[in-house]
Amino acid sequence: MFLIPLLLGLSFLVGYAIRRGSICAVAATQSLIVDRRGARFRAFGVAAAGAGAAIIPLHWLFPADVTLSAGYPVTVSVVAAGAVFGLGARLNNACVLGTLAHLTGGNIVYGLSVLGMIIGATAMTSTDLALLNSVEPVPSQLEEPSVIGGAFVAVLATSLILALYRRVPRWLRGLRDPASARMGPYRSMLIVGISAGLLYALAGNWTYMSVLSNRAARLIDPALTASGWPVLICATTVIAGGVMAAIRYRDFQLQRHDPALAFRCFAGGAVMGASATVIPGGNGTMLVHGLPSLAPHAIAAYLAMTVVLCLSFLVTRRRLSA
Repeated sequence: MFLIPLLLGLSFLVGYAIRRGSICAVAATQSLIVDRRGARFRAFGVAAAGAGAAIIPLHWLFPADVTLSAGYPVTVSVVAAGAVFGLGARLNNACVLGTLAHLTGGNIVYGLSVLGMIIGATAMTSTDLALLNSVEPVPSQLEEPSVIGGAFVAVLATSLILALYRRVPRWLRGLRDPASARMGPYRSMLIVGISAGLLYALAGNWTYMSVLSNRAARLIDPALTASGWPVLICATTVIAGGVMAAIRYRDFQLQRHDPALAFRCFAGGAVMGASATVIPGGNGTMLVHGLPSLAPHAIAAYLAMTVVLCLSFLVTRRRLSA
């Protein structure tokens, strides 16, 4: 019975922090390359470190209840899918997390992104092009406690301390001002990293894209395993957390856009959904579950996605400078 309120609380925190912090890998990369401000980009490292520092020791203590991400081989398909995922996110102008942040704030055009993700993932599954589905995953190198694993956790914890030791006192002082409408990138990503990492470790692949894609794929192949109730609860509560944050701080506003942007959102979502099936996993899954677990496919795909996003914004910066 303790698991249900824990999952609800973690899910709500994830959605709330994503919305308040306006978390998005695309926006963070744009800030780094075009605006030359690295705080939002570095905050993604805080998320991965926070997730790893939480889930790895808990897995060692409770191996039957807290799971690490298994690893798939690094192939050309994995790297290419990571790069294509980056292109899809750029076309959509938001990653999976950013899509949720926009949508829970009332930007309804990003509903087409979600629809595209479902169709892209379902199409890839139904055509058997997700080659990794037939490959047996390998347990994480951190599955058992070891000197190397302990050193890795120590590095993660040290990096968190170095990144946050000056910020935590400021956050505590800020609690006296409940009117603050937005979290900084480090605080929001720390909350997302730890909370979402624990969700993956406890409930499995809980994202809204995974749930909807699973339901759509089962229409084609009823033999596929259905998402369990913990996953459904998590996905729903994450969305509720984002909407609540938008309403609480009065930045929920229904928005409509021109057909060109609507097409970009749908197409970008479809590309992300299809490529996430090949990797497997979207950027949120890779960031807070795959990377902290040292899953080879997640490291390679996330790096490929990041490189593509950086290159795309380098082109933008040169165009603006011309």
